[in-house]
This record gives sequence, structure tokens and C-alpha cells, in this order.
Amino acid sequence: MGFKNDFSQADSGNIKPEGDYECIITAIEERTTKNGKTGLNISLVIRNDVEGQKYGNAMLFYTLWKRKEPSQLDMQVGGYGFSQIMGLGKAAGLPDGKDYASLKEYCEDLLNKCVIAHMVHEDYNGKPQEKIKWLNPTKYPDCKHVFKKKESFSSGQTFAKNTKNESFAQASAAPVGLGDLSEFEDVLSDDGVPF
Repeated sequence: MGFKNDFSQADSGNIKPEGDYECIITAIEERTTKNGKTGLNISLVIRNDVEGQKYGNAMLFYTLWKRKEPSQLDMQVGGYGFSQIMGLGKAAGLPDGKDYASLKEYCEDLLNKCVIAHMVHEDYNGKPQEKIKWLNPTKYPDCKHVFKKKESFSSGQTFAKNTKNESFAQASAAPVGLGDLSEFEDVLSDDGVPF
């Protein structure tokens, strides 16, 4: 069955209102922009089990950028801000004092943890965009979120698959391998990146 373009039905790019959203961490990936700036991208799903909260199942994204001049502490977490990584773990309720062999192991521990994402609007190229300013511990630790089932096409075709990104962690039955961190490829255009 075919279809006809009807741009009157197109999403107008509306953004969610500023505020706090109860979320679940579903994936963490390291990506590098064309300009060579590397970030740890954290994918969050707005929980659908919090009474009165709108936008259940919608996505939010939070990025921590590698430091230009990392300290020795920062180098322990791959050159990211050590205090930012520790703040992420604190918000997600990871145990204080727990030892981790790598940033990958730490990120895997963050998966499926609930947090509050504080989202604001920032102007970029004349358009407001959603930006997560910080994460805090959840007020609803007993999570009963029901994930949407992934839709599949009856033909089983894959329309697009991004094979350039390496995952630190993503919610799935089996952990995804990280691979060699020195071989990240450019994956983002500079469009939509506020720097």
C-alpha cells in the first residue's frame, strides 16, 4: 500500500514544556561530532507510571562532553568530568563506594535506573530546543513503567541501521560490546549541536 506526502500532517517540532520529568535511562553511547568533540549521550524515556506526568514514553537526551584538558580524576572516567559522572551515578542511585573496572561497566550499571531529568529550553539558531540541565534522584523508586513494544514491518526489512556508533550500554537482554574506543567515527552533523 502506497501513500502520498501530506505535509499538513507533519510534526511541527513542538517541544515539551520545561520542568522535571521522571525518566528511565535506556541507553548510553559515546559519539563524536564532525568537529571532533566527543560526548557521552544518555537516552532517557519519560516514565508512563507516574500519575499526572505527561509525555509518557517520549524520549529525552542528555550529553556529557569530554573535557578539553582532563584532570587525572577525569582520566579515570575516559576524560569526562569525574564530578559529572559521579553526579549521574548519584542521581541514578548507584551505591557509593562501589568499585568499577571501567566506564563501560559503570554505564551498564546505570541502565534501567530511574532519575528525574530537569529540562529547560535553550535557543539555538533562533529555535528553542530541549536541554537537560541536570539529573536528580527519582521520587518514585518503585518503577512500574511499561515499555512500548518495538514495532516491526511485516516484511522484516530494516530501513536504516546506524552501525557507526558504539554503545557503552543499552537496555537489552544481552550487553552490547564496547569495542576499541580509539576508533570512533564522526556520526553527528553540526546541525542541532549547540556549540
